[in-house]
Amino acid sequence: MLDFRIHTFLEVCRRKSYTKAAKALHITQPAVTQHIHYLEKEYQAEFFDRNARTLTLTGEGRIFYWYALTMESNSRKIYKLLEQAEKPCRQLRFGATLSIGEYVMPRILGDYLEEFPGDKVSMLVENTESLLKKLDRGEIDFAVIEGKFRKDAYAYSLFSNERYIAVCAEDHPLSGEKVSIDELLGYPFIIREKGSGTRDIFEAILSEYSLKLDQIRKVSEIGDFQAIKYLVERGLGITFLYEMVVRNEIREGKLKEIAIENYGATREFNFVYLKGSILEEDYMTFYHFCQSRMTPA
Repeated sequence: MLDFRIHTFLEVCRRKSYTKAAKALHITQPAVTQHIHYLEKEYQAEFFDRNARTLTLTGEGRIFYWYALTMESNSRKIYKLLEQAEKPCRQLRFGATLSIGEYVMPRILGDYLEEFPGDKVSMLVENTESLLKKLDRGEIDFAVIEGKFRKDAYAYSLFSNERYIAVCAEDHPLSGEKVSIDELLGYPFIIREKGSGTRDIFEAILSEYSLKLDQIRKVSEIGDFQAIKYLVERGLGITFLYEMVVRNEIREGKLKEIAIENYGATREFNFVYLKGSILEEDYMTFYHFCQSRMTPA
C-alpha cells in the first residue's frame, strides 16, 4: 500500500496548489501541509521552492516526483496482479500515437493475439502529450510514441527509425521538382494538431533550417491522417508525414514525394514506460515481440 502522504504530494504536484489538492482529496489544507512537511523531513529534502510566486518543484522535488509516480503506478499494478493471480491471461494496457497505432501496431497485434489468444490487449491511440500524461497517471502501462519526450524521466528503448517526408498531389506544381525547404513555405500546408508527435517533429525540422511555422503562407490543422491525405490529394496543400503513412498513396500515384535539397530526415519511434516498474520484464517481452515483427514493407 502506498503511503497516503505520497498520494498527497502527487496531488499537490498535479494541481499546483495546496488548496486545490486539499479539495480534491477531501482533507483540510493544514493536513496537506503536514503531509508535505512529513515527507520532506523523512527524506531530508525540500520539495517545493517556497520563494517562488507559483508552486514550483525544486531539483530534489523533481527527482522525488518521478519516483513517486512509479511507486503510485506499481501500487496499482500490485492490486491488479493479485486480482489476476488465478487467471491464466496477461493484460496489456498501452498507448500509441496515431502514426504508430494506425500503421504499425495492427499487424503486430494480430500476430500477438494469434500467438497468445488468452491475453487481453487494450491500445489507446492519442497524441504524444496525452499519452505521456496517462502514463504518468498509471492509466496505461507503456506507450509507443514519436516526437520529443524527457528521456531522463522515463525508461525507454528505440522502437524504430522512420523517414519523414514532404508530399503533394500528383498534379501539384511541386510534383517532380527539386526545391529548397524555404521554397515550400510559399504553399499552403496541412499539418497535425499541436501536441502530436508528427507536429512536434515538423516544427523541429523547421527550426533546424532557422524557419518558423508563422512563415508559412497558410496552415490548416487536422487531427486525422486520412483527412490530411485526402486534402493533399485534392491539391489543397502539402504536408510532411512519415513515409509509412503515405506509402500506399505514393505506390498508387495519388501522392508524390517532394524532392528537397539537402534533406533526409529520419525520426525515432520509442517504447516508453516508467522507470523502476515492477512489470518491466513483461513490457520488454512485448517490446521484443514487436521487434521480431518489424520487417521492412
